[in-house]
Amino acid sequence: MLESNPEVITRAKQVSEMTPKKPSKIKSTWAKLGLDASTLMMMAKGATPPVIATALIPRQHHLNPIVLYHAAGQVYSEFSLQCGKYPRSAPKYQQQADFRQLGICVGSGVVTFAFWTIVKAREHTTPKSPQSLSPGPAAGASTAPYNASASAVAGVWLFANIYFVNTIRASRPQLVFPVIIYSIFINVGMTYGPQFPTMPVALAFIRRLITVMLTGLSVGTAVSFFIIPVTCREVVFKQAAGYIGLVRGTLKAQTAYIQSLEEGDMFGTSVPSNGPMNENVHTERRVQSKAGTSDKLPTLPKFTPETINLRAAIKGLTTLHGKIHGDMAFAKREIAYGKLDASDLDEMFRLFRSVLLPIIGMSTLMDIFDRITESRGWRDPNEHHHKRDSIQEWERVPSMNKEQEKAEWNNIMKSLHRPFEGMTQAMDEALLHVSLTLELTKAPKAESPTTESEGKVDSADDVEAHAGVVRPGEKGFAKFFETKTQDFYNRRATTLGDWCKHQGISLPENVADDPYIALASLQHLPMGADKCEQHRRIRQQLYLILYMEFLLYSTGKAVLDLVRFADIKVQSGAMEKNRIIIPAKARLMKWITGMMKIEDSTVDHQNIDDVEMGAQNVYLGDSLRPKKDPEHLPPATAWESFGNKLRFKYLPSHSIDTKQVIPRFFSSSDSAYGLRVAAATFTIGICAYLHNSQHFFIEQRLVWAMIMVSISMTTTAGASTFGFFGRLAGTTVAMVMSLVNYYIVDGKTAGIIVFLWVFLFFGFYVVLKFPRWSVAAVLGMVTQVLIIGYELEVRKIGKKIATSNGQPYYPIYLLAPYRLATVAGGLAVAFIWTFFPYPITARSQLRKQLGASLYLLANFYSIVHTTVTIRLEGNEGDMEHKNSPGRRLERLRHKVFAKELLLLSGLREHSAMTAWEFSIGGQFPRYEYDSIIQGVQNILNYMTLISYSTATFSENYRCNEQKWFQDFSKLVQKTNITTHEITSMLSLLSNSVTNGQPLPPYLKAPKPYQLSQDLEEMDKDILDISHIAEPGYAAFAVIQVASTLISDDLKKLIGHVKALVGEVDFSYHVISTTDPGSDNSSSEALFAQESNGKGKTE
Repeated sequence: MLESNPEVITRAKQVSEMTPKKPSKIKSTWAKLGLDASTLMMMAKGATPPVIATALIPRQHHLNPIVLYHAAGQVYSEFSLQCGKYPRSAPKYQQQADFRQLGICVGSGVVTFAFWTIVKAREHTTPKSPQSLSPGPAAGASTAPYNASASAVAGVWLFANIYFVNTIRASRPQLVFPVIIYSIFINVGMTYGPQFPTMPVALAFIRRLITVMLTGLSVGTAVSFFIIPVTCREVVFKQAAGYIGLVRGTLKAQTAYIQSLEEGDMFGTSVPSNGPMNENVHTERRVQSKAGTSDKLPTLPKFTPETINLRAAIKGLTTLHGKIHGDMAFAKREIAYGKLDASDLDEMFRLFRSVLLPIIGMSTLMDIFDRITESRGWRDPNEHHHKRDSIQEWERVPSMNKEQEKAEWNNIMKSLHRPFEGMTQAMDEALLHVSLTLELTKAPKAESPTTESEGKVDSADDVEAHAGVVRPGEKGFAKFFETKTQDFYNRRATTLGDWCKHQGISLPENVADDPYIALASLQHLPMGADKCEQHRRIRQQLYLILYMEFLLYSTGKAVLDLVRFADIKVQSGAMEKNRIIIPAKARLMKWITGMMKIEDSTVDHQNIDDVEMGAQNVYLGDSLRPKKDPEHLPPATAWESFGNKLRFKYLPSHSIDTKQVIPRFFSSSDSAYGLRVAAATFTIGICAYLHNSQHFFIEQRLVWAMIMVSISMTTTAGASTFGFFGRLAGTTVAMVMSLVNYYIVDGKTAGIIVFLWVFLFFGFYVVLKFPRWSVAAVLGMVTQVLIIGYELEVRKIGKKIATSNGQPYYPIYLLAPYRLATVAGGLAVAFIWTFFPYPITARSQLRKQLGASLYLLANFYSIVHTTVTIRLEGNEGDMEHKNSPGRRLERLRHKVFAKELLLLSGLREHSAMTAWEFSIGGQFPRYEYDSIIQGVQNILNYMTLISYSTATFSENYRCNEQKWFQDFSKLVQKTNITTHEITSMLSLLSNSVTNGQPLPPYLKAPKPYQLSQDLEEMDKDILDISHIAEPGYAAFAVIQVASTLISDDLKKLIGHVKALVGEVDFSYHVISTTDPGSDNSSSEALFAQESNGKGKTE
């Protein structure tokens, strides 16, 4: 390995003075738990509202007689615990609080009207004689004897409201919490409503219920705004500081991986023992080995510590990027007192994205070497034999040449060691400069120049060492870093010159004076017939070298833009002092008008089962959903339009044609979900409407089981199984903790409240650090608050008043397990109705969402195709103008790219959730699904690289000075650098996966790109090595590499989809009965039956 650059070592020592020391083991363990100061404060904040609400119980006994408390106690904690959902941000809490107020207001109005109809039904079927009244669930709300008509009307109201509101909940994830509040209103009101004799009695009940709910909401709101208030801007700035830190770590991991290739074997193969993808392969091998088909699975690529670290760093970076994307919208809407406004946040996030894209591109180097290993048959000779027909002749390299190829790449990586290490170090300093300049992190204290290990340093030598060096955070650093970036660009010629020497390409004598002039005078590579294959392999090496250098240089330019942005903010005076920042009116109006629209589910609003599954809902737009009716023309008259709205005959399940409102509502999957929830709720609620069971329902507090159905009902069987066991476990833990909480202080009120806060404090650690288990944790804490609150309630008002409503008193050692049994009953009913009458499995949802991801990929490729076309033609326009073609396409690319990333994240979680579903029959082909997901991710990355690299063409076109680029642009336009065949193929795959239909027969992937060959046929000098100094040449190399990988991945994608859905086959196969393997000795030839259309038959 080459020695490190002395200049880099000196520079690293200077920067190390500004870098904190490595933490101790205790601090590192504490950091692994994530218990930093911010997390501890949020845990304390989240535990405070329920404790305040519980402490109010002894002081507000007129609000909560026992029956009302069982409904309102949940609301107390539900509203209080919403700080657990948004404990870090008051604005996010406020938006959800507004939605909850909407649920309270609408729910109270609907319940009031329902009470009027129930009371009227009782009046019309009850004699005028006086009725014996009993104490009711609230002061002034006495109850009357059983009435069948009133119960029937209440049952209709219950079923209709639960059905309607849960249909809305399924279609609008942002309304999940107001729907829960509304459901509580309906459940409580419609089960106690049949007992109210008059409207004044019913209104007294409503008044108490609203008061208790608003009290809980006010407690949560007060805590959110006045106890450790945190804004979304603060969250975004902390995430931005972490993002910069992750970028620095990723660059170092990237450099470590490249340096590991100086001696390592980049073409090696091994089977690692960890990783989800590899576990799927091992499981699939065990299953297929029994069937004799295990040879279909590939040998896994080599995993080294450097590759594992780099993959982990990229995953962490992309995950944090998605979190910033979700929080950015709220941060820009805040009225704040700070330094950076909404436009600055927008620009900062755009620059972050510009840094992320080339870093992701560099991470694909691992995949590229894996492809080379696979295509040349160096991984598995048998696998290579099966794929020999799809491999080009020049790629068929004997295994004996593997060591030679490895040695060549080792030398290449050694030549890249110094420039890559120097550029990475410079970017690390630049990112530190950005973090310090934008005040995202505080400048660490500089260490003394005199240390025990180094002794005293002469001051004159120290000044000389620092001469001409600008440290991060100092004025003029942008110019200093720009010089470093340009130095790296200039060194590229030296690296390429070394590569030419190694390949035996003669260089002029003046190569040391000006490498670029020397390279420009090179002669053509030998192109004789006997050296054509060698020429292509040499060109592959050249393209990969240019690929790495271009992406690292592009990363440097993106970091330079970030440095300039930070310096501009300082020069403009924006960072001097804080000021009041008010969002623009247009931004606020867009937020308000978009609240009720169908949107992607982000951290702003997720459904309950989405939180547990980690899945995301992505709105694909109207282009995929409406479908033409083959039996009807579009309506031409008003009468035809009216009939079209009422027609049920032809309505695809995924159609959202707004002209067919009524059929769409009732035939949608959202409506089916609402019907399931209504049926599950009524399974328990019917006990409240029958004469023999009404008293039992009230006495045994079964309304809580109904509420659990509304909270716990999920859309898929896998989520239902996970949720059932998770929530049951959370409630069991809550039962134990409530008993410990009560008896550890011998039932003393003050001690109970203090220990309740302690238990809730630790419970919120699960909410903050393990989002998938947050619902189970919150449910456990709610149960604990209810159990403790009940005991405090009885202690305040006495057993006589507590039992005056017909509900017996239970001591805490009986109430706690009784509460567990009630919760378990509600969860069991919800679990059963998720499977009955037919299950909606996570596997079917995975398949449909996988089809949606393929559709989005086709959409993204189409946008990239148009982008590349207008850049080559010079029609991108002024990118500073928001309505220019280039800017509009840029917004579309970013929007679809974000949707695809969101959907891919949800797909991986859906795939993991399939393990929670029971398998009846054959096993679930998870390996195929995960392979398709990874293929979509790879193609998305390579498409993004093509879009990113072609921006160089646009810059060169505006310069209009380089003759080579003008000739190159004209030739590339003729060769169609991108093709709509890929868009068509991805759309076809999407339709087959979504509908579970087999692929058409004889389907072939688009031919691999032959851009170099096509261009050389038109102009043999256009890609000559003498042009590698041209700015657009390296960009073309990136396009060539990325497009080749896209074709390769698309071919694999077709194979995996074909393995899932099959392929239509209309052919006949001749089967000879004289084959040795045949049991029949007849010499006749039989013809196989025609395929049934669901896959090939042999």
